[in-house]
Amino acid sequence: KKRLLIVNIEQTLAKLSQMLSPSRGTTARILHVFLLACATLPHACLCKPVPFTLTRLQISTFRRDGVIVVRGVLKGKELKDAIRAAKRIQRSRGPTNRLLYRMFPSYGNFKFQTWRKYKALERVAFDSAAPSISATLMGLAEDDGSVPASSSSPRPVRLLKDAILGYRSGDKGCGWHVDDKVFWPCEDRNVGKADAGVNVWITLSPVTAAEGGGLAVAPGTHKMGFAKEARAAIAERGPMTTCFLEVLRPKYHEKMETLKKVYDLQPGDAIIHDRYIFHRADHFVDPIKAKQVGTKHRISMRYVPADALFHNFNDNERAVEAKGISAGDEISKGGEYYPQAWPDSLPEERGKKVQQDKDMFTLNLALKILYKKIKSL
Repeated sequence: KKRLLIVNIEQTLAKLSQMLSPSRGTTARILHVFLLACATLPHACLCKPVPFTLTRLQISTFRRDGVIVVRGVLKGKELKDAIRAAKRIQRSRGPTNRLLYRMFPSYGNFKFQTWRKYKALERVAFDSAAPSISATLMGLAEDDGSVPASSSSPRPVRLLKDAILGYRSGDKGCGWHVDDKVFWPCEDRNVGKADAGVNVWITLSPVTAAEGGGLAVAPGTHKMGFAKEARAAIAERGPMTTCFLEVLRPKYHEKMETLKKVYDLQPGDAIIHDRYIFHRADHFVDPIKAKQVGTKHRISMRYVPADALFHNFNDNERAVEAKGISAGDEISKGGEYYPQAWPDSLPEERGKKVQQDKDMFTLNLALKILYKKIKSL
């Protein structure tokens, strides 16, 4: 309603500026210029995310467990548009992705940086309550997502990555893990602290613990000693082993299983977890029945403080060349590649064209893997 009110005000200002012809005297000319300027502002008011008030219980639970559920983060048209965009992305998969999926069926739908192409997902990433909630949980904002009254210069929040994922019967997903440096290109610091970073996982499909197909989390693992060893285990061989904790360290996998928690969720509900919480795709309980259900779509967005430190993994990030960002630089140096989302977003960053992310899953890679498989037969 506030957004519609702002648009109506802008339209009214534009009409008033037209009524006040510059030929009607000095006062009219001044008013004409003023109203015209107000009507053509770059929608500064529209760049603030929706406020959202978390309860003290939710905040304290997040501090302890590193994960909470927030109901109804997306609703109405915002939710419908996001669902429509996710389905469009799935339909638009190219032949390389389809081939790789047949070889490695991890997710039926999997695409990063989707906000740059789909306006509905851009609105989710910047204009929804997700940035406000993230700022609060990282200790950067008040309980309602507003700038602390005592702060003259708040620590901004930036969007590190976003992704659309679709999980369906037969998909392997990713085993117990925390995001690797390809998907979370920041140095490991503030582990176990509130401002380590936040992953906002919003389901676009109904999911239940009884049915499966959602997200499983291991509460408290952002502060547990064995989890540090588990992180080292999946990282020591690089990003290709991120999802294979069960193979690399079976005892840690079993420990995660004892901590496992899943939730019943409706479209628009969100699981919000600390950057260092172990999580995995929750397998369908009945794969045959799940085939009739189809794909369970979800959005994943990663938010960090603007002063988080950049990790350069093999010059994988386009911002290295485009913005000159180096290992140890604050992520804000990446500008439009890691755009600001709170306390407001910046139109010049949201609207600027950038180089597309390097595609990890290329046809060349698919052919190499296929060749190795054939050779091993």
